[in-house]
Amino acid sequence: MLIDNKFELGIPTHIMFTLYKYDYFDSIIINRVKKEGKNLSKIDGEITVKLSSFLTAVKTSKRLRGEIKKAEDFGYIPNPNIKPNSIYFLFSIFNRLVNLDFITFKINDDKNFSRLIKSERGSPILSFHFNIIEGIFDLTKLMDRVELDTFNKTLIDFQILKNKYLERKPYFYMKATAIIDILTSMDIEGKLSTFGVLDRIDQKLEEDDPILIVKTDYTPY
Repeated sequence: MLIDNKFELGIPTHIMFTLYKYDYFDSIIINRVKKEGKNLSKIDGEITVKLSSFLTAVKTSKRLRGEIKKAEDFGYIPNPNIKPNSIYFLFSIFNRLVNLDFITFKINDDKNFSRLIKSERGSPILSFHFNIIEGIFDLTKLMDRVELDTFNKTLIDFQILKNKYLERKPYFYMKATAIIDILTSMDIEGKLSTFGVLDRIDQKLEEDDPILIVKTDYTPY
């Protein structure tokens, strides 16, 4: 069973973050996306768009295109010659999350906002927080045929997968904490060694607890 950084970065398909109405760059992003994008959310103060729509919208602004170019030129790595802003942080995130398809952002109208937080040493640092809302957990990239069969049989026992072959689907939806609990239980019971996977999954996945489409595969049992 194998897991690597590439696998982890491929999990998120939908993330959420906050943009601030009175921040200069945030306000441009908000206005551009409102004008150019199609909001899929029905919640007040919240905008959900396809990532492709978001990228198209922000690139209609010459000012934002300039910030994107700066971030790209420095490889999204912190540099004393760049004052980080939302564009810098977002495009760094987009560049790493290879399966990202949707983004949601909330609009905050607090005039006293700040992205400064205190480090462990007490010094202020800039941060940009986002939550994973949805993702894909492709077990076919982690497990071989024997391991997948063991996993699927356990899901049948838990009545998560249908017992009848023709009624089964090669995927199911589940919260991240639930799938982690199942993998933990299988390891404890000696059904399947999953410690390597669990040990290397970023804690953020468990904290955000997104809805995952768990991709599995099956053979007739």
